[in-house]
Amino acid sequence: MTIDEAIERALPASFSSRSRQYADLVTDDFRVHRSVFTDPSIFDDEMTRIFGGTWVYMLHESEIAAPNDFEVRRVGRRPVIVTRGEDGVIAALLNRCTHRGTLLCPVESRSAARFQCAYHGWTFTNTGKLVGITYPDGYRESFDVGGHDLFQLPRVECYRGFVFGSLNPEVEPVTDWLGPARPTFDWLVDRFAKVRMLKAATLEYRGNWKFQNDNNGDMYHVPFTHKSTVAMSEARGYRKAFDHFRNDRGPMVVRNFGNGHKMIDQRPGIQSTWVSARPLPGREAYADLLQDRVGEAEALRYLELIGQSGVNLVIYPNLQFRGDRCLYVYEPIEVDRTRVHTYVALLVDGPREVNALRMRHAEDFVSLGNPDDMEIFERTQEALSTAPEIEWVDVSRGWGTEREWQEPEGALTGNVADETGIRSGYEQWRKLMSGGDVSDLRPAGIAPDRAAPVGP
Repeated sequence: MTIDEAIERALPASFSSRSRQYADLVTDDFRVHRSVFTDPSIFDDEMTRIFGGTWVYMLHESEIAAPNDFEVRRVGRRPVIVTRGEDGVIAALLNRCTHRGTLLCPVESRSAARFQCAYHGWTFTNTGKLVGITYPDGYRESFDVGGHDLFQLPRVECYRGFVFGSLNPEVEPVTDWLGPARPTFDWLVDRFAKVRMLKAATLEYRGNWKFQNDNNGDMYHVPFTHKSTVAMSEARGYRKAFDHFRNDRGPMVVRNFGNGHKMIDQRPGIQSTWVSARPLPGREAYADLLQDRVGEAEALRYLELIGQSGVNLVIYPNLQFRGDRCLYVYEPIEVDRTRVHTYVALLVDGPREVNALRMRHAEDFVSLGNPDDMEIFERTQEALSTAPEIEWVDVSRGWGTEREWQEPEGALTGNVADETGIRSGYEQWRKLMSGGDVSDLRPAGIAPDRAAPVGP
């Protein structure tokens, strides 16, 4: 089957013409066809063209800090073992025995220099080399041992401690792929010298993975989807903490960095991240203990770095920085099923009170905000799947007005309630799924190539 035939088969009946490709599912005025979220064949193709065609975040290097450490992850739906060899080099291996196809490693993490298949005992090094065949005399002399090494992802790069992998050997370097998002990425990482990532939670919802990706670049929904959380906080005396959500014409912005990357920048609307953070059990007690330990000035410096930093940075397709404190990693399972893993960045050399507060803040939104969002995702999936008479989803809010908000970062910058950042994801979806150019999706007068990025 040719690629064109595969595309045509994946398209819904209303797009049956061979001349129409995936690009037709995202229109020039930014409507997205409902099949993008509901069609299993389109989802299958996303796993090849998106999660197989670009960089995918796998883990933080602190999770495999020592030689022979490994973690099991997924690149799209592909099971992958991410290992650190005895020489310290990080590799990513498909978690599939090359004999009869058995899942090679069933545990999530450990330390091992060898992997042995539980089915027939074939043994591989943690660099993927086949070093042990059970009863080898049963194979012909011409048997290609080297040809049965584990499959290695052809591209693995570590940037600032964050490890990305790609099945596409021609993919651009990570630094180029990050593009104008890179200064914000660096700003978040630079806030602390050394962290270790700890998984705090895994939640699953019955909906498409792109809902989570969209939502993490969306401030439009906050006063409505999280209304109960806002009301509860205000009842506890934290009304001012949400003043920057009251309208869509404040100083905060959203940004489209290209390549699917996007950002919500709340920093202009937050004078103090500590004061604006939601109330938490033990919050003041931890702060008092911290002040006793390190002194008032140092305690204030730490406390300003505990609350949400005011930045939501989404790195397409599967990573979100929720400030410098948390990571969300999206794992697509099926067209209507997604897991979201939450990791907390703990300070290696920081006071224990600081790490306790970072964990409490992470648990807070996992317990309150994430269930709100996931309920909406499931309602959306149900309605898109069962109401075919309405074919389109609209993500055009603010489209064409970004010229008023441009800044010299190489990004399109829009009003905080605009869908400017969300459109970045669908520009990249259209590009990766159709192999086409997305320059025609930019508003008139805005060139795709902008000035070199500068720091945030």
